[in-house]
Amino acid sequence: MKTTIIVCFIAAISVALPKAELLGVTVNKPPSPQQPNKNNKNGKGKGKEKTEARKRKEIQAKAAEQRKREAAAAEKRRKELLAAEMKRLQARVTAAKGEIQETALGIKQIETRFAKIRSGRKKLVAAFRMVLNKEETKALPEVRTRLERSSLQLSEDAKELLKTAGSLAALTGSCKKLTSPAAGSGSREGNAAEFEEKVLSIKRKLATIEHTLKTEDSRQKNHVLLLLAGVAELFQGKVSFTEKEKQSIRALSN
Repeated sequence: MKTTIIVCFIAAISVALPKAELLGVTVNKPPSPQQPNKNNKNGKGKGKEKTEARKRKEIQAKAAEQRKREAAAAEKRRKELLAAEMKRLQARVTAAKGEIQETALGIKQIETRFAKIRSGRKKLVAAFRMVLNKEETKALPEVRTRLERSSLQLSEDAKELLKTAGSLAALTGSCKKLTSPAAGSGSREGNAAEFEEKVLSIKRKLATIEHTLKTEDSRQKNHVLLLLAGVAELFQGKVSFTEKEKQSIRALSN
């Protein structure tokens, strides 16, 4: 009976205790897994955020520097293009001024021709007056009528010549103004184009004046020929002329 109780007791103990302990071996249980420290986790997260923020700032700074360099390069290019454009426009104005200076020389030549025409016109008018004031010419009505008609036409031509004188004076003033240092200044396309248009206008006006002077010179020569022919007929008609009058008439043909 006692033996049975001891066996049952040993069996109960073997069920309750691990086999290793029954054999006298001490088994160290592995430590139970520790719960993560919430404070450590938060610290690592904040450190990572700071690193990322620093990287973003560095990227932004590099981008800003790049934009700055690009803006500086663009501004430099803009100034270079502007300087080139101003140089091109100024070259156009300089060329136009050179043409005006050449035109001004032409104007001086025209002024000389104009002065010669006016001087000859003045002598011609005086000669017509001298001849028509002679009473003897009434004896030759046909010749006198031709001379009177020519004299009247000469007076009409004088009005056109006077108008031309005003145009020539205005043209001289325009050339002086346009060749001044301040003329044609500015960097706009319109300034150079406007200046060039004024140059063309001066040339057109000068061409008109030259044509008018050529026409008036031709007409004046015709009046001189008509007067000389009339005087020759009057001389044959026994109209007397003094030596001084003859010289003044002969001087018209020079």
